[in-house]
Amino acid sequence: MAARASATTTSTAHNGHTNMVSNLASGIKAVQDEQELEAKCYVDEYVIPDVAGVFDAAWPISVTDRLCAAEYATTIHQRLEQFITPTVKPPAQAARGRVRSGRNVRRHCSQAAKALLRGSSTECGTQPAGTEAQLKDYSLLRRWVSLDSRLDGSDSMAAGAKEEICLWASAFIGFVADQLEVVATPKSHSAKPRRLIALNQLESAAAAANVDGCSCIDVAIATEVDSTSQVSESQIDGPCFKNAALSIGVKRFPSEQNRAYWQLAQRTHTLHSTQINRRFAWGLTVCGTHVRACLFGNDDILTSEVMDVATESGRKQFVTLLVNWAMCESQRLGYDSTIRYNGETGQWEIDVWDDESRVTHTYIHERTLFDTSSQFGRRTRCFIASAKENSGEQPVQKVLIKDAWAPTEFPGSEVVRDELSNLRTIRDKLGADDVLAGTYSHLEAGGVVQQMQTKQRTADDTTVSIFADIDSAVLEDVPDRIYRRVATTPVGEQLKSVRSVDELIVVVSDVMAAHTAIVRRCGILHRDLSTNNIMFCRDDDGMIRGLLIDFDNAVLQSDLHNEQRPDQIGTFPYMSIGNLEQSSVKRTALDDWESLIYILCWLGTIGINREDQTNVEIRSDLTICHWHDGSATNIAKAKRRTLQHSDLFGNEILACFAHPLLYANLARLILELRSQLFYNERLSSLAQGCIDFDPMYSSIRNAELRTHYLDCNIDTTVVDPFARRAEFADAIVDDLLRVVQKYRKAALERIKDAQISE
Repeated sequence: MAARASATTTSTAHNGHTNMVSNLASGIKAVQDEQELEAKCYVDEYVIPDVAGVFDAAWPISVTDRLCAAEYATTIHQRLEQFITPTVKPPAQAARGRVRSGRNVRRHCSQAAKALLRGSSTECGTQPAGTEAQLKDYSLLRRWVSLDSRLDGSDSMAAGAKEEICLWASAFIGFVADQLEVVATPKSHSAKPRRLIALNQLESAAAAANVDGCSCIDVAIATEVDSTSQVSESQIDGPCFKNAALSIGVKRFPSEQNRAYWQLAQRTHTLHSTQINRRFAWGLTVCGTHVRACLFGNDDILTSEVMDVATESGRKQFVTLLVNWAMCESQRLGYDSTIRYNGETGQWEIDVWDDESRVTHTYIHERTLFDTSSQFGRRTRCFIASAKENSGEQPVQKVLIKDAWAPTEFPGSEVVRDELSNLRTIRDKLGADDVLAGTYSHLEAGGVVQQMQTKQRTADDTTVSIFADIDSAVLEDVPDRIYRRVATTPVGEQLKSVRSVDELIVVVSDVMAAHTAIVRRCGILHRDLSTNNIMFCRDDDGMIRGLLIDFDNAVLQSDLHNEQRPDQIGTFPYMSIGNLEQSSVKRTALDDWESLIYILCWLGTIGINREDQTNVEIRSDLTICHWHDGSATNIAKAKRRTLQHSDLFGNEILACFAHPLLYANLARLILELRSQLFYNERLSSLAQGCIDFDPMYSSIRNAELRTHYLDCNIDTTVVDPFARRAEFADAIVDDLLRVVQKYRKAALERIKDAQISE
């Protein structure tokens, strides 16, 4: 009986293990299927495949360098073919010997492979130049080019493991780099080729556990230290985003091409966010023997035709591409010649060209305030920097540098968005107003980035110049963009650094005063109030003032009246209802005041500063989360519902504040702002609330409108309260300003009392 019991237990345990393994396999398969679907959607949206001109975009700009690159590529390709094409077929076990991955791969080359390397040219082709260690690396090439390019997932035994393909691709790049050093002779007018360094993740101390994920690079190409890098070859310990010129996504089969694109895109995004001098990026996908070059633009990914290393023509294309990358100017690799690393000082220098004075101002980078949140679109970044030239007698001037790739046209919109022009207008019209000084971005310098084309010539940096070698028909639906950079003062702190609710109230009051002056005296509407665009400055005595920044989406109000249908601009959680719904109601300052209410409600919920935010956990069932998640239509519906009813607004928004007692003054401010904006007593009931008025009650409202209300002369057929309020935006803004100024005065008194008591 004991024996039977033991056997039964063993059988049960075995079945449980089997089920667990089966469930694990099913879970992995589900994740893979999900990734495959996501990759396909990503590729469908962004990838333009088989663009012939992608190879041309890597050519050196210099004609001399271009001719030299062509000559070197031809020579290196010939040497490669001589090496991998033996006159006597090598033994089968040498050709199919499995290469071990890891740091010790060179120690485990098969004896047959070593014999082939040491053999004569009649045995295995002409020996290329190189050390014995290099020649051992080259032996890996034969396995790669001998693969059948038609292999798919069903041929897993015949295909190389992913680790092997990483090594083979590294060996190919290493071969080209080594031979280029040999064949490239010094020429009076040609540039010295940069050395391409293949970084194999599997031979790195920084190797990640999940080599198939997006958090690490399979293989990367770096270059020797120059103005585009902070590292030298001796300092590199495996591939990382900081020192990579481009990354390579590796898959086993050509059928995995979509996933290779997708994963490469994730890594390239990180490349953009970690390299301060990155304009655009290249990448490679390696799927079995299929190699593709990828050119990452602001709106699309242009991919080359397949370079099949199993064919001579494919190998020639790949060699030529690598040689061009080694010979081309740094800006052709995607680097920015106006952002340079100074090896002597260990600092980054940023040039800001001023279009008006035609002078370049150079600043020293201190820290990055905002990285680009996406590799596509405007790719806006902000840096804090200081003037390079300083006599020492005056304090070093700090500036906020912002650069972005702005579209030159806005399809479907008649409104022109030009931040530089807006900043100049604001500076010229408000610059003499001491009361407003320091509460808005003051332009110091700005213009289109002047990218170095040759040693003697610069030009406006645009996507047109980057893709000049690409057939214009391919880019017909891709918007043209221009690279602008501005330097402004003062430099503020992020909103989450305020110390109290009272300081927050002072900040938003100052910001809205500046906002109103800019609307009324400059005719410019901001249209994108958010937690990132409201900052503050703190004086030496500890007092603060609000600072309104980022006029990227600002427009002239006169342009808005010409629009048939206003475009949807801003940050979803903080957009006004009309903006979210793209309603035909004209945009006014009231839309930005509505955004302010959403900002304050969100800060009240999550905590107004870092300290408060650390101890708050946001529940997904909170009503305010519906203002942040979902489609624009659903967010607008959620806002309408909550703002329409005082009880709902109080119970579902204000009552959920992180610290109800500490934030009581903030809640009272929000309530008064809501009241003045949505239920202003100077307007009739037709103009109140967030829901269209029911025509059933028109007779009652007709009698009401014959009284003193501001909107008494507007036809009662206009039942949209937003449309009625828009006609009296100035009057409502006056009421809103009085509210924030009243709370600002009380907040300042409490701040001063607190300072005295301390």
